[in-house]
Amino acid sequence: MPPLPNSKNPQYLQIAQDPYGPLRADIFPGNIRANFDLLRVRAAGARPHAQSRNENPPKGLLPLPEGDRPFNWPLLMPVLKADAYGHGHIATGLELLRGGAEFFASGDVAESVALRLGLTAEGKDAPYVPILSLLGLCAADDAAACVKHGIIPLIYSARQIEMLAALLPSLPGEIGLAIKCNSGMSRLGFDEEDLPELREALRKIPGARPLLALSHLHSADTAAGREQTRAQAGRFAAMLASLRQDWPHLAASLGNSAGTLLAPEISAQLGPHVCRPGLALYGYNPFAGTDLESLGRGLKAAMAVSAPLISERILSPGQGLGYGHTFKAGRPMRIGIMAAGYADGFSRGLSNKGFVCVEGERAAILGRVSMQMSAVDLSALPQNAKGPFRVWILGGPHARAVSGEELAGVWGSIVYELLCLLGRARRVYHT
Repeated sequence: MPPLPNSKNPQYLQIAQDPYGPLRADIFPGNIRANFDLLRVRAAGARPHAQSRNENPPKGLLPLPEGDRPFNWPLLMPVLKADAYGHGHIATGLELLRGGAEFFASGDVAESVALRLGLTAEGKDAPYVPILSLLGLCAADDAAACVKHGIIPLIYSARQIEMLAALLPSLPGEIGLAIKCNSGMSRLGFDEEDLPELREALRKIPGARPLLALSHLHSADTAAGREQTRAQAGRFAAMLASLRQDWPHLAASLGNSAGTLLAPEISAQLGPHVCRPGLALYGYNPFAGTDLESLGRGLKAAMAVSAPLISERILSPGQGLGYGHTFKAGRPMRIGIMAAGYADGFSRGLSNKGFVCVEGERAAILGRVSMQMSAVDLSALPQNAKGPFRVWILGGPHARAVSGEELAGVWGSIVYELLCLLGRARRVYHT
C-alpha cells in the first residue's frame, strides 16, 4: 500500500478547508514526479542515472539512441490516458516534463491531440515530446490529425493498414507508427504469424514509418506474474526480431507498472526497451499484497477526494433512512448527509457497506447511495464536535484515511476505476 498523506504532511497545510465547497479532488503533482523518479531508479536496477535529452527531435518521431545522443535504458513513457487516470493530463504532463520525461502515452487520437495542444499552450518553454495514442486509428480523420500534430498512432489490425494505404498519399509528410504485437493479452495486436504479411503491407505505404513495437503484460501483477512476464517477454522478443528485419532501429516497449518494476529481468530477454508505467505513477503499488510488494514501496498517492457534509440529524430507533429504507436505526443515531453520490463517481455499490473518514474517525455509509447524496454514521464523533465538516472519501489529512485499496475492495472494483471516476470532481492542484 502506498503511504497516505497524513496530518504531518506539509502538503495538506496548503489545502483551503472550505467545508461548504463542492466534491473536490486534491491533486499533488509533486508526488507524481517523485513516483516517476522512483520508477526510473527501480527500472534501471536500483542505480540512479541521469538521462541525456534530445532537445529537438523531429516532430512525430520517437527519439532513439543515435550518434552521439545516447539515451539511458530502460526509458519510461508515462501513461496519461483517461485524463491521467483522473489526475488531469495537462498538469501531470507539465510536471513530468519538468522531471525529464522523454515520451508520453495517451488514449485515443483526440485525447492525444488535446494533450499536445495543452502542453504547448501551458508550457511555452517545454521541450517537444513524442505522444503515442494507445487506441490509434479509430476513424478516417485520425490519420490527418496524427500527421498534423505529431501523434504516433498504435496500429493493431488489417483494417487500419488499409486505412493508412488509402489516406497517406493525400497527406503531407510522414507518420510515425507503433505496431502492437499480441504476446498473450489477446485483445489488440498482430499475432506472430501475421507479421510477414504486415511487413509487406507497410513497406508498400509511402510515408508510413514504424518507430516502435509494443505489447502488453496480462498478469505481471499477480502471484505467478514473474514467470508469465518472462514468457511474454520471450514471445515478444521473437516478434520484435521479425519486425527488425525491415526496421532495424525499431524501439521496443513491454512493461506496464508491474513490468517497470521488473524491467531489469525483462531487459535480460528483450534488451533496451521503453516501459509504460500507469498506476504506479499515481502512487499505487501493483504488487501490493504479493511477495514482490517491496519492489513498489515508497510510491506516494497523488489524489485525495472529499465532499462537504451538508446536513445532520438524529435518527430515532426504528426510523428508516433513504430510498427503500434499506437502513433502519437500532438506536438513537447521529447521521450526516454528504454531497456526493453515484453521479459524482461514488458508486451505488457502496450502499450500506462503504466507509469514509470524518474528523479523523471512520464513518459507515448508511442506506442507499443516491445520485448526489449519501448518508454517513457520525456516532463516533464526540457529542460536542460541531460542523461544518468535510468528509474524506479517499485519502486525506487523517491517520485513518481510507486508502485506494480499501475503497476498491469494498467497492468490488480496482483502484484504476475509482481514480478515473472520482478524479472527475473539481480538481485543486497543490505544489
